[in-house]
Amino acid sequence: MRAKIWPSLGLALLLLTGTTAPAAEPKLQDAPPPPAGFPKFVWQEIDASLKIGYAVILEDLNGDKKPDIIVVDQHKIVWYENPTWKKRVILDGKTKPDNVCICALDIDGDGDLELVVGAGWKPFDTKNPGTLQWLKRGKTIDDTWDDYAIPCDEPTVHRIRAIDLDGDGRKEIVLAPLMGREATQAANWTDGRPVRILSYKVPATPHKPESWKPTVLSEELHVVHNFAPFTPPGAKKPMSLMTASYEGYSAIILGANGTKTQTSLTHEANQANPKSNRGSSEIKPGTLLKTSQGGGIDRSTGAVVATVEPWHGNEIVVYTGPSGKKPTRQVLDNHLRWGHAVSFGDLDGDGADELVIGVRDNPAKDDKFTEKRGVRLYRSADSTGEKWDRYILEDGGVAVEDLAVGDLNGDGRPDIVAVGRATGNCRIYWNQGR
Repeated sequence: MRAKIWPSLGLALLLLTGTTAPAAEPKLQDAPPPPAGFPKFVWQEIDASLKIGYAVILEDLNGDKKPDIIVVDQHKIVWYENPTWKKRVILDGKTKPDNVCICALDIDGDGDLELVVGAGWKPFDTKNPGTLQWLKRGKTIDDTWDDYAIPCDEPTVHRIRAIDLDGDGRKEIVLAPLMGREATQAANWTDGRPVRILSYKVPATPHKPESWKPTVLSEELHVVHNFAPFTPPGAKKPMSLMTASYEGYSAIILGANGTKTQTSLTHEANQANPKSNRGSSEIKPGTLLKTSQGGGIDRSTGAVVATVEPWHGNEIVVYTGPSGKKPTRQVLDNHLRWGHAVSFGDLDGDGADELVIGVRDNPAKDDKFTEKRGVRLYRSADSTGEKWDRYILEDGGVAVEDLAVGDLNGDGRPDIVAVGRATGNCRIYWNQGR
């Protein structure tokens, strides 16, 4: 049923060389049958040996026009080559533990992607800095990569992204720590200095640490768990940032040169317990399908933003509504414990995005629901985002710390890759279409 899932060459190699055949290609398993309107999926586990799968991105590392899978493990950075999913080690034990975040961009202008890794992850250590380093490949794709320091004085380094903030065609590195320096548990992490969200322009001499100069984009928020780029309505550039923090869902609007002009609170999110976890912790923008008066698709009116609320919370929330007004908040699901990943993708090819959610924990003993950790999909059943359907794609097999959505085999259908914390695994969910 699925085209282009490439077979193993093991038998051919065995016949030609007489050597032992490599391990069998991971078996494809059927996912649970989808509700009406959702595509079908099969899944494939390509690794079950991760210590902690902190982060996953999809990037073409070897230049063959196929997205590879890159995973941040506790002490390693590894990648899986598309389409065989052969695992290679990029870095092992050379960073301050734990590794926690990653992004990709061409730093030295050679046309190849380099990687930037955030490490030194200690979630409640607000005194000592984490680390940033960029990685350059060796002479062959089988070699480990060289690492170069990027100066960083921020504690709890947690999320990084490569974003063209000023529209000049070159990406900057954007860093969001989790907590501000000297924040304390006694004050629910809201004392001390607010979180500094920083950008780094790539310097002319990136191999020299002193060449990297950070710019502060925001220093007003607390417990910033994640952020995402977006373009404000009516603008083509620069990119701006939306954040998920204790304050809620905020927007950092940038000026023409990619520096901050203002931070504004879009919605306070879940503030039911201000002395504990509050606000939001994951955030991503997507697009709904809305019909303009002329009968066409007007994507400018179909914006949707999804969050996990409160921080490390039990609610999947979407925000919809016209730009310039306070958005409408709608809880789609509260049968989960510790939502930890949010993404969007047009999984069914209808022009509107579906919401993809990763859940990290199974229900606690006193929870009144039975749905397990894993991957869940949500599909808007109308053009306004007022009614949504749910599909539990993975029910228990991955304690999702992070996930990514992208077309892995060129069939035009976005697939899903999830990595697990407690489960220590990496799975591909192959989109079979409706």
